[in-house]
Amino acid sequence: MNRNRLVEYAILSIPFVLLFVFLVLPVASVLFQGLVYGPGSTFFEVLDSVVTQRVVSFTFIQAIMSTILALLLGLPGAILFAKLRFKGKRYIRALLIVPFVLPPIVVVVGFLQMFGSGGIIDSLLMLIMGSQHSIIDFASGYVGIILAHAFYNIPLFLLIVSSALERLNPEIEEVAEILGATALQRFRRIILPHIRSAILAASILTFLFCFMSFPIVLALGEGSYMTIEVQIWNAFRFFDYGEASSLALIQILITLVLAYTYMKLGKDDKGASGPTAYSKTFPLSSLDASMKILAGVYLLLILLLSIGPMISIVRAAVWDPKTSLFSLEGFANLGDPTLGGGFVPLVNSLFYGSLATLFSLILGTIFAYTQRSRIRGLPSLTSMMVLLPLGVSAITLAYGLMITIAVPLGLSSNPWPLIVIAQTLIGVPFSARAIEIAMSKVDPALIEQADSLGASTLQRLFFVELPLIAPGLLVGAVFSFAMAIGEMSATIFLATPENFTLAITIYRDLAVRKFIEAGAASLLLVAICIIAFIVIEKFSENGYGGTL
Repeated sequence: MNRNRLVEYAILSIPFVLLFVFLVLPVASVLFQGLVYGPGSTFFEVLDSVVTQRVVSFTFIQAIMSTILALLLGLPGAILFAKLRFKGKRYIRALLIVPFVLPPIVVVVGFLQMFGSGGIIDSLLMLIMGSQHSIIDFASGYVGIILAHAFYNIPLFLLIVSSALERLNPEIEEVAEILGATALQRFRRIILPHIRSAILAASILTFLFCFMSFPIVLALGEGSYMTIEVQIWNAFRFFDYGEASSLALIQILITLVLAYTYMKLGKDDKGASGPTAYSKTFPLSSLDASMKILAGVYLLLILLLSIGPMISIVRAAVWDPKTSLFSLEGFANLGDPTLGGGFVPLVNSLFYGSLATLFSLILGTIFAYTQRSRIRGLPSLTSMMVLLPLGVSAITLAYGLMITIAVPLGLSSNPWPLIVIAQTLIGVPFSARAIEIAMSKVDPALIEQADSLGASTLQRLFFVELPLIAPGLLVGAVFSFAMAIGEMSATIFLATPENFTLAITIYRDLAVRKFIEAGAASLLLVAICIIAFIVIEKFSENGYGGTL
């Protein structure tokens, strides 16, 4: 084996080694110690526990209901944006996708301000009905959790299903139309079979995100509703490591099955695809009056659910519910360290997020390249490793990093490197997928020409492929940054006060009813995420659906 081949294998092994050291080993250590040594409940005691059964049941039920609602609201939009032409389509579609890059804790603030007691809708109803008491509260408990999850995951269906529908070969539809097939028949016999895998993939991914939900359930569940992830957090807080490890093991087994199914769907979805640029579309004017009304009502409903909470964050930043007055005090307190604010959380968020983005981009590039390898079994192994961070409890990972790295290396008092590691792992699936999509669009002739000129694999990668996939690298970087800057699950477990990020600051402000301060911090975080999204929109060429 020549030296270049050895160097290539060494580089390709880097992400596998790092994921083993910083993900597999810490989680395995937690599971082993908790299940074998405790302290706390045994695995079978946890299985027999009424609390566990209630938590697991609620986790499944809320994930299923959230997925169904996201499907019902997202599927019509995916079809509408893929098949219809109308003015402002690009901008409306972009607005509906923004929620996916928002941190979950910001979604909580938006929902409380829009749909909660004393929120915008409740205040309007109180004004109309002349009531001094709250009339509705759709942002708390079971209803709030379901609506917030749907809000957060509707973009998945818009992105994944519309991306698949845009690849439908237009000649198939044209032939069916010539043969006299009605619009309904074309939908049932052509469109639906073509997007079935995409719908299932989006449903699995949505279910996975809702199943692993932590910040939304923690904040809106009011202590009465808990997913497995929230219960793991509680078990660690009360030193019941046996229960925490048992629940983490159950969670991992379920999520690995879901991740594997999602991976298989991505490989098997090779339907009747054609060039995206030639996807058959219709002008809005071609619809009859009733369909136009339905489309308009749908857009208004989806804009209310998707855009309303984001707009309400502006209100949250300047409206103080304690005094019922508009004020800029939230921004003033945000910059005052004596009031628990200061710009340290902002600097921490940007610093940790930037480092995590850089590392996830490097790992994602190598993973994306490995997925194209012809070595038997390596692409499948890579796909599983890339999806693994999505299926592992962030709380369990954080505790594992503490006992396997922080304590031995003396990082417990200032564990900021562990926060960066956790945020890096969260961003890897998104960066790897974005880069893989970009690599698939590189003209093979250019690669063959580089090979014919004697370029080594690494020379071809660094001097030919990487410059060609620069837009994909940027999209992956921005997605990773958006995920990192809003990460809360692992950070809340690891961070000391000097390591607090904006997401942790928002949660702590909400916990002590400092609503205007939470609103100001949320608006700042939203501004950062929107800037990141604008970059995605500019450089992705409408291809960011493939990132998922």
